[in-house]
Amino acid sequence: MDQKAPGPGGPGANGPARRNEVMAAALRRLHTRLRASTSTVYLVTGDGRELAAAVSVDSPLGFTVTPRMSVDDRWRSAASAHRTGERVIMRNADYEKLIRDDPALVLYMPFPVLVISVPLRTQERRFGALNLRWIPPRPVDAEEFRYLATVSDALALDLQTFIEQGVAVEAPFVPLFVSADEPAAPAVTAPAADGRDDWQSAVGSSVAASTFVYQLLELASELTAAVRPRDVVSIAWTQVARPLGGRAVMLCLVESARLRVVGSAGFPKEAVRRVNGLPLSRHAPEADTVVKIAPMFFETAQDLRASYPGLDRDEEGQSWAFLPLIADGRAIGCCVLVFDRPRRMRFDERALLMLMLGQVGQSLEKTRAYELEHALAQGLQRGLLPRSLPHLAEVDITARYLPATAGPNVGGDWYDVVPLPGRGVGFVIGDVEGHSLEAAGIMGQIRTAVRSYAAEGHDPSTVLSRSNRLITELDTDLFATCCCLWLDLDTGGAAVASAGHSPPVLSDRDGLTTVPDLLAGPPLGVDPGAVYPQTEIELSPDGMIALYTDGLLDARRVGPDAAAERLSRHLAEGRTRNLEVVADQLIGVSPPQALREDDAALLLLRYEGAPERPHRRVARASVQRHDLQRVGHIRHVLRDLLHDWDLDVLTDGLELMASEVVTNALIHAQSEVDVRLREYPDRLRVEVRDSDPHPPVPVAFVGPDEPGNQEAESGRGLLIVDALASAWGSSPAGRGKTTWFELDIPPSP
Repeated sequence: MDQKAPGPGGPGANGPARRNEVMAAALRRLHTRLRASTSTVYLVTGDGRELAAAVSVDSPLGFTVTPRMSVDDRWRSAASAHRTGERVIMRNADYEKLIRDDPALVLYMPFPVLVISVPLRTQERRFGALNLRWIPPRPVDAEEFRYLATVSDALALDLQTFIEQGVAVEAPFVPLFVSADEPAAPAVTAPAADGRDDWQSAVGSSVAASTFVYQLLELASELTAAVRPRDVVSIAWTQVARPLGGRAVMLCLVESARLRVVGSAGFPKEAVRRVNGLPLSRHAPEADTVVKIAPMFFETAQDLRASYPGLDRDEEGQSWAFLPLIADGRAIGCCVLVFDRPRRMRFDERALLMLMLGQVGQSLEKTRAYELEHALAQGLQRGLLPRSLPHLAEVDITARYLPATAGPNVGGDWYDVVPLPGRGVGFVIGDVEGHSLEAAGIMGQIRTAVRSYAAEGHDPSTVLSRSNRLITELDTDLFATCCCLWLDLDTGGAAVASAGHSPPVLSDRDGLTTVPDLLAGPPLGVDPGAVYPQTEIELSPDGMIALYTDGLLDARRVGPDAAAERLSRHLAEGRTRNLEVVADQLIGVSPPQALREDDAALLLLRYEGAPERPHRRVARASVQRHDLQRVGHIRHVLRDLLHDWDLDVLTDGLELMASEVVTNALIHAQSEVDVRLREYPDRLRVEVRDSDPHPPVPVAFVGPDEPGNQEAESGRGLLIVDALASAWGSSPAGRGKTTWFELDIPPSP
């Protein structure tokens, strides 16, 4: 006969323990009567945003229960039941469709299943849902549905009573697994020694082994997706520290016989600074746990001071654990856990904690190695891009480069502008297959080869043929696409050849766009005897050319024709706009940063025509790193230049703005600064290029407590530029950025 579940009891009863036993008893009744494969109570989390598994019957498939879900999740039956207040049934066909939309669900549903969820709610409050799964599915009759509703309604009333008695009813960090059998004796235990609402110690029939397996599986699942050390720190906080009742966690790695803090949560900044850089030779618990490879647990502040006299950590907490991080059979660092109450950790908890930190240590090693390789590859890749682009009267040039962000490595996209013998200039863009350090290295070798062959006076076809033979001799499995365009500055004639790369897109002064019909050869490194046909094209004055890699417009996904069409449209719309603005707009239509699976490179130029055209004068000056005294010299150069160009009316504004922008670049970029001027018929353009990719930001107000703030001073200077210039902006350019502004030239009287 079905026994009645224990009720909440009087106010004197141990509230958390009674609450847990009431939920456990309700699940046992359902599990016995309905023979479900898994039976789980989901409760709302403290912030009200999620449902999390709170209590679950220990069964062979108990560890597969979904750990948590958004209360707004339309595809999870428990969330839908909680939100709508109605019973929700999901059959196997429903889950097959969901898995196609969200493949991650197969991790929890690798079998045919029937799921029924009913809400846990009263007229006053919504608590969550009861969730039952049958694997494999079986029919559920009307009487069983009525029984499920009766138990859920009774449990909701009991939970409402607990709320009225001041007992919290919200999801824990880790679910409580309970035996399917009725306890032989009253299951209520004494409150936790440290006063916590201890879910795992509150029910005597708790199946600790299932709970620990669940925690280890959840931690492993989270760590698998970690890419950077800070991801591991965040996971250690949510999956290790908080489920154990910790209020702070710190992870440190050993570097050059010192501890370096990788990250922390819950610690004051002073505590982090105290540990960061701590020598392993110093007598401190963080160092000793690494050197001695010994976990150290201090139940109270007095215990810590007894072992380390003079060590005052009372402001951090009341109980500590200092634990070595092990990876590849050696101690690589330490973990510090702090609790805000005296905490005696059971031996099974200690064993679980060390197993979990073993996974954390391995993940830290993996992610640290990734970061080092990624930084090295990105540095190599950016270092191989041109430091600056030529400043020519006949052609205006700009470039953009965006690294891949969705994958773990960097790619081999590159561009280059090459001076040619005589009155010519070469434009090159390419893409090495793959995303790796090797791809970046091959990119550098191809770029060097192309520059060398071009300097010898070879045409694009010959340059690609020789570069192809070089790559095939490098004994690499990678190949590369490349496009070379050689431009005669006097005539506007150009020769183009392609090794499997997308052809350039041309736009004339009227916005008419064309794509040259190139007979492209195979990618470099495929066939050592390949031939690369050359095509002759003609550029008209004020026409634009765009050379790009397929990551710019997501060409691999949308197709090369669709990508060229989108590029053509943007070039036509930008035929009268500033070249930097057009480049920014083209970069803006590339995939979002978080989803960028491929590198993106753009080389954009506007052919101004032969040098005898009026109002096409250019000038250039440079300032060495940290040479702030040189700013005054730049002002004198600009004053003399404007006098020679009969533009004295612009002198005051130009000097002021150039001084502000150049000074800002010298202070913040800490690199050589390149200043370029270009005259147009109706305006004068100034570009200041440096190696810092971060854009300058104007500020509208500076508080009275920040009189010496350099960022604030920078902001004031940019406000001056914003007020005086007819147009201004900042754009990434290769290895740094270009801050530019323009002044309108008054019409002649």
